[in-house]
Amino acid sequence: MKKYSKVAVVVLLCILAASAGFMLASLPPGSKGPTDYSQQKGYPTGGGGGFALPPELPMPTPVPRAAPEPVMPRYAEKTMSVGTHESRYSDADTERKIIQRASLSIEVEDFQSSSDAVINIVERYNGFISDSHSYVTDTGRKRGDIIIRVPTDKFLVVIAEMEHLGTVKSKSTSGEDITEEYIDLKARLNNSERQEQRLLEIMDMANNTKEVLEVEREIWRVRTEIERLTGRIKYLENRVELATISVSLYEPEPITHSWGIRDAIRSAFGGFVSVIRGLIILVGYALPILILVGLGWLVKSKLMPRLRRKNKSK
Repeated sequence: MKKYSKVAVVVLLCILAASAGFMLASLPPGSKGPTDYSQQKGYPTGGGGGFALPPELPMPTPVPRAAPEPVMPRYAEKTMSVGTHESRYSDADTERKIIQRASLSIEVEDFQSSSDAVINIVERYNGFISDSHSYVTDTGRKRGDIIIRVPTDKFLVVIAEMEHLGTVKSKSTSGEDITEEYIDLKARLNNSERQEQRLLEIMDMANNTKEVLEVEREIWRVRTEIERLTGRIKYLENRVELATISVSLYEPEPITHSWGIRDAIRSAFGGFVSVIRGLIILVGYALPILILVGLGWLVKSKLMPRLRRKNKSK
């Protein structure tokens, strides 16, 4: 009997659970609790024939959040300042800064006339002579080096005309790009000038002598930096605007034949001088030794016999 009672209780519980599930399934959708959509794709239909798609819920409209008022102007000012700085150097300084140099070695028939021709070419193209040096060789031939500065746009034209002065033995040209350095110097100069202006404003607000002296010291440092940067910028601009050409002019050496007697006499005299020089050096090394040997001989030959006689007399 107990066994059948337990079975009856289990069957009754199963019936009650099924009835509760059927009642929950027949309730309207709004009265149900939250449904787990992770395991199914829709709602159960009233007829038990599958699932219906869930109704589309309206998406909430996002509300934009405005930035605080003090923050917006600050970032706007920074953006404007950065844009101004970039446009200043991107628009005005896009041209490449190139320092052009050239070197020519020319053999000429007459040094003086060729040198005058170089001067005429330089003056014709609004250049100038930066340095000049000439001399005469042992064979009586003239040589000289001339350094000229000409406008950059006339650089190649001047070289082409100088090549007609004689026979070109060597030629070299080079260009140094200093655009990056130039832009960097301009930016640093602009920053230093703004710093100086700010220091002058602080100077007007100084209240005591100590503050005035400190600000004046800082202004002096900034002005020194401004002068240094300005000088470097002007130097680079001058090197870019005027190209440098080094010209070496020389007359050909005469072709002569000799028996070598002059060279032999010169070599003999050089050998004689070398021998005399060696003897002088030898005497310089030996002299201290001779002095020491002489002192030793005097002690042995003069002082030692006297000391012996004194000892015998005692």
